[in-house]
Amino acid sequence: MGRTVKDVLIDTLENLERKSFKKFKNKLNDIEIKEGYSRIPKGPLQEADDLDTAELILRFYKDHYGIQVTLRVLEAINENKEAARAQESSMGDQGATSREEDHFVDRHRTQLIALVALVDPILDDLLQWKLLTSEDYITVRSTNTPQNKMRQLFCYVDSWGSRDKDQFLKSLRDHNAPLIRNLEGK
Repeated sequence: MGRTVKDVLIDTLENLERKSFKKFKNKLNDIEIKEGYSRIPKGPLQEADDLDTAELILRFYKDHYGIQVTLRVLEAINENKEAARAQESSMGDQGATSREEDHFVDRHRTQLIALVALVDPILDDLLQWKLLTSEDYITVRSTNTPQNKMRQLFCYVDSWGSRDKDQFLKSLRDHNAPLIRNLEGK
C-alpha cells in the first residue's frame, strides 16, 4: 500500500531540526491561505508535536491543499531540500499532488455545477464523512440555488485529494445517478 499524505507530512516534519520545526509552525500561521480556509489556531499549534501538526494541517487544509501549504511554508523558511523531498514523496506514491485535474469531478466540474439537482443529500454525506466542517456545510446550504451550492462546494472540493474526491463522487452517484452515468458514458 502506498504512503498517505499524512505519512509524507509526518516524515517531513520529523526531518526538520528543532529550530526549523519551530519556524515552520510560526510561518504556518503567517502564510497566505486560499479563500474558504481558516488558519490553524495558534494555541493548539504552539503545543503540537510533529504528529499533531500533521493532523492539524490535514484537518484544516485536507490532503491536496495541505501538501501545497506545507511546501510553501518549507520554502518560506529555506527548507528547500525538505520541500523537494516532500513533493517527490507526495507525487511518487500518492500521485495526488500532480494529477488532481485528472479526477472525474475535476474534468466534469462545469457539468456538475450546471446539472446536479440534489445537492443537500450530498452535503449531508460530506458532513457525516467529515469532509466538510459544520461551518462549511452551513455556508454551502445557505446559498439559494443548486448551481450556487455546487459552486460554493467546489471551493472546498478543489483542495481535496483523490481519496476525498472519490467519496464526493460516491455521493454524487448515490443521489444523482442518471447524471453521473451520463457523464461517465462520455
